[in-house]
Amino acid sequence: MSLTLLIVDQDCSAYEALQEKLGAHFTIQMTQSSDQAMAVLADIAPDILLIDGNLADQSAYAVCQNYKKNNPNGQLLFIASTEKGDYLAAYDAGADDFISKPFFNDELQQKLILFKRSIEETQQLRSSVQAATDTAMQAISNSAELGTVINFFKKASLAPDEASLLKALVQTTAKFQVQVAAQIHHQGTLATLNSQGRSSPLEEHMLQTLAQDPQRIYEMGKRLVINFPRIILQVKDMPISQPDLCGRLRDHIAILVEAAETRLDGILNEGQIRGQQQLTLNAITLIQSSIQKLENEYRQQAGSSMRLFSELQEKFEHKMVYLGLTDSQEGALLDMIAQSLAAATQIYDQGLSLDDEFSHVIATLIYLTQQSPHAITPTAPEAENDSDDIMLF
Repeated sequence: MSLTLLIVDQDCSAYEALQEKLGAHFTIQMTQSSDQAMAVLADIAPDILLIDGNLADQSAYAVCQNYKKNNPNGQLLFIASTEKGDYLAAYDAGADDFISKPFFNDELQQKLILFKRSIEETQQLRSSVQAATDTAMQAISNSAELGTVINFFKKASLAPDEASLLKALVQTTAKFQVQVAAQIHHQGTLATLNSQGRSSPLEEHMLQTLAQDPQRIYEMGKRLVINFPRIILQVKDMPISQPDLCGRLRDHIAILVEAAETRLDGILNEGQIRGQQQLTLNAITLIQSSIQKLENEYRQQAGSSMRLFSELQEKFEHKMVYLGLTDSQEGALLDMIAQSLAAATQIYDQGLSLDDEFSHVIATLIYLTQQSPHAITPTAPEAENDSDDIMLF
């Protein structure tokens, strides 16, 4: 890694031999006065400043202060005399280290190489900190985005109809800070909605046209289209200038539409089951009414038959005195009539028992139909929770 080194000294020839050795490590620029140094510092911010404190115009300290003010992370090597006051003045001017003239080239080279290592380690540390910060921020962003997706799963599972599902899909996708329009289309039913409200006829027609394309996911500039058999969704302003974010959102939104398509299957199946259930209930009600009617007719017929038997028995007993029968013969005939009446009563009682069985069967069918899990229409919670937080622990 090549760093920039600015040397400010009235005698630049002293560094010619050193320049060959340092060329592999530094891009070197040399000036001979503070004015020239100030002009260079106005254009660039060198990583290291090597300056002689004994410049002719006595403004080396001003150059140092300017350098440190505009480049606080730069390294300053001050060439000072052996006087203690010069050392203190150098540190006051912002010097990180100093060296005295005359110096050995090896010593100066070593100090500059140490500066280079310090700068590179600092840069690596900053790079690591920035990478860790970026990773942490991305993890936080991913957590929030996944929270939005998971929250939609909960909302979709509670959506009782197509309109509620479409509204939940559009509102959830819009939380990614994008403009979205979506459409549900099946069996002549068409519903379109966007993040600003109801879609225009033009947008509705456009989505119908796009839905005929068999491609599942396609992009056109900033536009993203997710196309499933019964649901199509278009995002108008994908953040294409941020490739990582754009990629994550594309995946999240595709999952949302797929989940909505799956929930729509459930809504349609539940509607079909509820329709079949209603037909079953209607049939049971009709059967119950028919059985009740038959029961009433049976009771009337049985009652009439019992009355006829009773009247016949009375008439027969009244007429027997004219038949000239013996007592044993009369008793035998009366026993026959009594046995027939008892048999008719038993048949009537069996009919009532059969009617009870029919009533029990109908009651059981009604109970089972009402207890079917598909007969329960999902309802949204009383207080809708829009939070996208994920419980990690």
